[in-house]
Amino acid sequence: MTIPESDVTEPENLDVARGDVALSDHLRQALRVLQDRSDNEDFKRLVDEVLSGHKSLRDVYDSQAFAAGLDDGVRRFRQRWERLTDEERTDLAEQGRQALREPRP
Repeated sequence: MTIPESDVTEPENLDVARGDVALSDHLRQALRVLQDRSDNEDFKRLVDEVLSGHKSLRDVYDSQAFAAGLDDGVRRFRQRWERLTDEERTDLAEQGRQALREPRP
């Protein structure tokens, strides 16, 4: 069961972001994307617990369920990354840096 975004009480920042609100926002969005694309119900449940503030990323990052939920996405990302040219990789890295600099609504 995925918690609707409107029902999530989000902490000011995620514990692994060391107080960086922009990075916390980015991580929350990344977790939502991974959750939406995952078929692993245990992983989805863990992400719900993190997004609702019931658990921290530190609580779940080394669990088997969290790792299993990430495995498929990481594998697909690696395959796509390996097909990119150096210029495309550089462009994507810059887009990522820019996204972290921009405030989120």
